[in-house]
Amino acid sequence: MSDEAIDCNFWFGTNYLSQELSVDTGKLNAYLGYLGTNVKTSVIAVSSYFSLYSDPIDGDNMLTDLLNSNQYLIGSLIFPNYFISRENDFGKYLRKKYNEKFKFCRLYPRTHKYLIDNWAFKKIYFFLNKYCFPVIINLDEIDVTGNKAINWQIISDISQQYPDIPIIIDGGNSKELMFNGYFYQLLENSESIYLETHNLLGFNQIEELAEKFGSKKLIFGSYFPFYPGYLSYERIKYARISREDKDNILSRNIKTILNNIKL
Repeated sequence: MSDEAIDCNFWFGTNYLSQELSVDTGKLNAYLGYLGTNVKTSVIAVSSYFSLYSDPIDGDNMLTDLLNSNQYLIGSLIFPNYFISRENDFGKYLRKKYNEKFKFCRLYPRTHKYLIDNWAFKKIYFFLNKYCFPVIINLDEIDVTGNKAINWQIISDISQQYPDIPIIIDGGNSKELMFNGYFYQLLENSESIYLETHNLLGFNQIEELAEKFGSKKLIFGSYFPFYPGYLSYERIKYARISREDKDNILSRNIKTILNNIKL
């Protein structure tokens, strides 16, 4: 049994596009119970459907009560495009949300209609870089055509220009082994890019990534409820890697990132 698991990709609330994907406190507690049968302690980073599909500021404010009610929860804020025209206020907002247990910033440029190229987003990156605040980018959000034409260059550019921002790649709904070559090149040329594991389900995929780059570039996430809660965890649990590598992926890597936040 590992000491700890920190799931950085869990969704909560009512999904108005699919009731089957809605997650209430019952499902949340059931998942915490499942992890509790496998690890000594567990922490879940929760993202809000309301923040994604309606209003990021109101949604994350509503999520605060849930975070405060459970010591095993932290939050992932959805960047509000409200700050596109109020860039100088974002640092203050980020500090406020951090004090409310939000430890990640998720970018949704396609869904929320804004650019994350450096020329357009540099003031926001300034604050994220200043505070070493981890960013999660879903590959579906930088898919140029909607047919797996991912803008990989934008991830590389952010990592090169803002090396103190830990960038966690969320694979979204893709389970494409064809992405391996891109992953290899990104990890080879950046110290600040990490892969979240829920979609790394191919045979030997995690093992080869850990062998080539070390396990410290991989971050555990379930992508619940889009993927079954057990799927990503058991992929790590039964991977043909060392116990130390498993512990790195499940909790140590993300704890190092979170402990390095300068707020």
